[in-house]
Parts: sequence; C-alpha cells; structure tokens
Amino acid sequence: MNPLFRRFSIVLFVFIFTIGILFIFLPQFIWGILTLFEVLSIVLSMYIVFKKNDVTSVKVAWVLTLYFLPIIGSFIYLFFGRSNLKSNAIQQKEQEMLVHYVQSINSNQRLESASLLEERNERLAKKSVLGGNQFEVLTDGEETFAAIFKKLNEAEHHIHLFYFIIKEDELADRLRKILIKKAKEGVNVRFGVDGLGSVKLSDAYLESLRAVQIEVEIFNPIHSFYHLSRANWRNHRKVIIVDGKVGFTGGLNIGNEYLGITPKFSHWRDTHLQITGPLVTQLQETFLYDWLYMKNSAGTASKFMSETYFPLGSTGTDEGQVIYGGPYDQERVVRDVLFNLIDSAKGKVSIASPYLVPDDEMLALLRRVARNGVKVEVIIPGKGDRKLSYYGNDFYLETLVSAGIDVYKYDDTAFLHCKVMIIDEEVATIGSTNFDIRSFDINHEVSAILYNGQAIHRLSEAFKRDRDNSKQITIRELAQRSTWKKIKGKICGLFAPLL
Repeated sequence: MNPLFRRFSIVLFVFIFTIGILFIFLPQFIWGILTLFEVLSIVLSMYIVFKKNDVTSVKVAWVLTLYFLPIIGSFIYLFFGRSNLKSNAIQQKEQEMLVHYVQSINSNQRLESASLLEERNERLAKKSVLGGNQFEVLTDGEETFAAIFKKLNEAEHHIHLFYFIIKEDELADRLRKILIKKAKEGVNVRFGVDGLGSVKLSDAYLESLRAVQIEVEIFNPIHSFYHLSRANWRNHRKVIIVDGKVGFTGGLNIGNEYLGITPKFSHWRDTHLQITGPLVTQLQETFLYDWLYMKNSAGTASKFMSETYFPLGSTGTDEGQVIYGGPYDQERVVRDVLFNLIDSAKGKVSIASPYLVPDDEMLALLRRVARNGVKVEVIIPGKGDRKLSYYGNDFYLETLVSAGIDVYKYDDTAFLHCKVMIIDEEVATIGSTNFDIRSFDINHEVSAILYNGQAIHRLSEAFKRDRDNSKQITIRELAQRSTWKKIKGKICGLFAPLL
C-alpha cells in the first residue's frame, strides 16, 4: 500500500474509533457533531449550486453525496472536489512562450485550402490543421508496443514520454531498460507520469532512471493530506515523441493488461496512433506544455525552441490536428471540437468508448443528430473494469436508444478501451479522451483529429469488426431488465460524473 494511503487509513480508523467512543459516552456531543456536518453539507451544497461552474449532472452528484452522506461527503468534497490546479506566473509565462513559438512554426505549414470544418476547428482550438503527415493506426497492445519500442530504440537525440498509468510489471520493465540504454548512449530522456494514476510506481523504478541522468517529473504528486485537494484533477494523456519526428498517442497505458495479459478479460481491445510529419510539433507542444508545468522553472521553455525539438519536413499526404486541454483552461477545447465534428455529420457518426457519461449538452446533441436522420452508432464495453462506471453507462442507454441511436455492447468476456470517433468515414478522432464528463471537464486530455487518409479507413474497418463482435441493445431488452438492474443503473448514473 502507498505510504500516503496507509497514513490516511490510519487517520480514518482513529477518527472513526474516537467518534465511536464519544458516541457511547458522550451522545450529546455526537449529535452536535452530526448537526455541524449537516450544516456544513448544506453550505457546501449551496456553494456548488450557485458558485461552481460544473455541468448540472456533476452538481447533482455532489449535492446527493452531501445530502445522503453528510460526514463522508463533506470530507470527500473538501479533499477531492475542489480544484487548486492553476499555473503560477512562471509556469504561465513559460507555457505561453512555448505555444506562441509552435504557432509561429505551424502558421508556415498550415493548409492553404482548409475546409469549413477545418477552419472552424482551427479557430476553436487555436491549432492549425497541418498536411504532409503519415498516420498509422495500431489496433492492439502487441502492435502498439512493438511500434513504440522500435522507435524508442532508434532515438538519436531525445525521447519525451508521459503516461497516466505505468504499472510496474514486465512491460514497464522492458520500457525502463530501453530508456536506460538510450540514456547511456547520450539520448536526452524526459519521463513524466501522473501522480495518482501511477501512484504505485516505486521509488526504486524512478531512481533507476534518475541514476542515468533521465529527467523524471510527476504531475501533481500526492505526498501529503494537503495534496489530496488536487487528487481529482488528473493528467490522463498518453504521449511519446522521439526526436521530434515520430509521435504516439491513444488509449493504451503501460502495463501487462494492455497486452491482454489479465485474468479478468479474455482480450483487451484498444487503439493507438503513430504520427510522423509536421503534426508531431503539436504533440511535442502537448508534452512540453505539461513538462513546463511540472518543472516550474524560469527559462525552461527557451531551450526547446529550436529545430532540434521541432524539425520541419513532410513525410506523407495526411492532414490532421492535435488538440489538448484540461481544467486549467477557460474553455473545454477538446469537448467543443468533438461537438463541432458531430454537428458536421451528414450521414454517420461512429463512437467507441469504454465510458459513456455524456453531459447534458452532448446528450442533447447526439439525440438531435440522430433524430435528424444521421446514423449514430455507439460501442461500449460488455464487461466493465469498474462497476460504478459500467452501470453508469446503463443510465443513458434508454435515452440514446429511444432517439434512434444504435448502441452496442462489446464482447462480454473482453474489455473495449479504445477512444475513437469517426464522422462520415471522412474525419476521425483518436486519443486519450473518453466520452464522459471526466474527460470533458476534469481530466487533462489529448486527441488527434484526422481529416483524410487511409488511417480513417482502417479505423472504420476496425469499428465494423468491433460492432460485429458486439450485441445491439434494444428498447425491448432495456424494458425487460430486472427492477434491481434498473435501480443500479439509475443510482450509478447519478454518481458516475464524479469518477
């Protein structure tokens, strides 16, 4: 067990034990404490309703938690519900310098004949649509990690790597050995992980990297109770850049389960993307934007502003755009670009996501598009990795299916973890972004938008195979669910936005 959580468990046990003793010997004191927490929960609820800018479903989930569990709910909200995630003056200045530099590079590579959709997404995301790329879709763990390890072994100048989760197992050890070997060869290696997603990554693992001069940074590490206030605001991105020329992003973290080596599932279905060409500059920007936040040091950005880290040159004919965002942004860029794409559909929208917890606006948009005659098809897991999220998916099924949306549940012995959307088989998205409120509003996410090329065809073919390996959900089947299953879906749907 992580030392922080061990300490937290001890404190919680002592607190409960003390309350129990007081309840036995000083019942009036206990009733006073309960009244105090009731008042606190009411105050917090009013703050959430009137002051917070969260979407309605998130507010409802917090208010219900505080209403039904005033003591536990108050502690959870005070520790996990508030965001103190803001870049300080140094971080902001460094990040702004980086973004301005990349924008100046991309302005010279921008497509001269962009479509209306591309122009709108450029204005919305403030990221240019770039041509001259080559995209390669990787549709499982074996294919993905073979491609990643091959490119890592070919690195000559630098390796930049950030992951939400790195599980310390055989796959992570293979990664560690490659990074150490390349560092000894003189390659500059920068290694970042999320402080909660990779909380179980041992000090020994990290120190073995630092011992060969690999730079290691943790995004929002949780070292004390004070840091618990930012535990809910995580960096969910998965990004690798090699020599500024090749980049990877998508759904796969580092761990044996992403290879399908897990007793819980017969197969792990996931999708990743390999990018070569000018668009790697935007993926590089994504990594360095987080790196500057983690380093928090003046002058850091300037050493990356060169052709060494942002080389130019076309490698293909594919057009694309990398967008990223998080809770530090005033606008929810990733979500809004997805809105644009769905709203542009003329014939078909295809979505695959392990978690389906759309906010009110996204739910209304999907229903409207489907009712307008656009074919909307969604694939979700037939077996979940987290019960609350899995049953939370069910909360939205009837609303979706009743609007004419085709919803499928994937093979119930396997797990579908890919995050893919395809519009009219002409535009596609792939990245770390789930189709849920957490990805839209709370997590730091990244997605690549593909505007043409064979990669979209491959994503479409993979979607069709997944659909053929799934079972369609019907209104009749939903009506025939047991009362208990319906109740579980309703309850989990109410609280799923908090996960």
